Amino acid sequence: MREENKQVTKIGARNWFVLVILGLAGQLAWNVENSWFNTFVYDTLTRDPKPIAWMVAISAITATLTTLFMGAYSDRIGKRKPFIIIGYILWGISTILFPTTAYIKNINLAVALVIIADGIMTFFGSTAYDAAYNAWTTDISDESNRGRISGVITILPLLATIIGAGLSGMIIDEFGYYYFFYALGALVSIIGIVGAFILKEPSNKVKDYKNGEVGLLKGIIGAFSPKSIRANKELYLVLITLALYSISVQVFIPYQMIYINNYLAYSKGDAGIISAAALIIAMIFAYPAGILTDKGHGLKLAIAAPIISFIGFMGFSFSRGFFIVIFFSVIIYIGYVIFILTTGAWVKNLIPGGSRGLYEGVRMIFSVAIPMIIGPNIGSQLILSYGNDGVPTPIIVQVAGAIGLLALLPLIYIHFSRRGGSIDEKAKG
Repeated sequence: MREENKQVTKIGARNWFVLVILGLAGQLAWNVENSWFNTFVYDTLTRDPKPIAWMVAISAITATLTTLFMGAYSDRIGKRKPFIIIGYILWGISTILFPTTAYIKNINLAVALVIIADGIMTFFGSTAYDAAYNAWTTDISDESNRGRISGVITILPLLATIIGAGLSGMIIDEFGYYYFFYALGALVSIIGIVGAFILKEPSNKVKDYKNGEVGLLKGIIGAFSPKSIRANKELYLVLITLALYSISVQVFIPYQMIYINNYLAYSKGDAGIISAAALIIAMIFAYPAGILTDKGHGLKLAIAAPIISFIGFMGFSFSRGFFIVIFFSVIIYIGYVIFILTTGAWVKNLIPGGSRGLYEGVRMIFSVAIPMIIGPNIGSQLILSYGNDGVPTPIIVQVAGAIGLLALLPLIYIHFSRRGGSIDEKAKG
């Protein structure tokens, strides 16, 4: 039970400043990688969609493994700051160097190097952000203020997408890809340098893994043992539904800008406005959805979300006019925001105590690695089979929506299992 009169621990203006600037810069870099790296490859190297699918898959695997192992290593030495500072600086430098791959005339070699370059950038980004920054935000907080801090951290990727989608397209249209990547990389590195001067390690020491009860590798293997899965049945069911929904999103999202630019024939600036406008409107639904989730209606919202997204995807696939495209983009993102918010809170409630770091890595396997390997490859095959000279067609949007409905199966099972009492309702979704 919550202690209503518990005093909220203040983290201080310095920590709030570092939390916001590092978080926003990191999410801007991730947003650009997810949206514009793919479009850059398509526009400058090859119209073959397979390299994009490979790049997304390798990036997902790199991010997941990096988060697991570099996070554990930062635990082992008891410090976050070196990983954050050095990671952000090298993250920015690798972003600056990314477009230089297009200077290579041999297309096959250029494609191989662009995938490697993206993997390197992902390694530094995941070290700095996913592993060290996320752990640092936990180190400086406690049970009295983590809700507030998590709320800010949750908003940052949405703000980054709004800024990145709206501003990035305009900059690329005006100055081209190269200056855009140079500017973004410089921004990330500068923020890393600023962080070096103002970020402080928390006064409480990070747990030393050498003195931990279970080694990292043994703990990871144990998390997938039949005993652990049986003991955390509802958690794994929620992770499966998260994976299915995320696969549906990844079928289309890596090719979204390509679809809007080339099939719908909107400029990159207009494409950015479409995404930004949809996210701004969809964000409005986050707060009331959070209140309903706290009141125990999370399962109902989670069931509704894939249906809402399906309606959005279907409508989007038939949309042509600018404002109609925005309208159905809003519907897609409303479903997305509700689903990620409800399942995110649900997973945190179900994670076993004392294993939060480990199960955050497990969550990334289901929410990042698996979806980003399977989803883009489905999208790539749809483009190769039904596309128009490498341009995605509406079938990719329709298939994405249909796959999202598969996420309902575990949720419906949980619903009826709860009614029958076969799942211990220790944490309501």
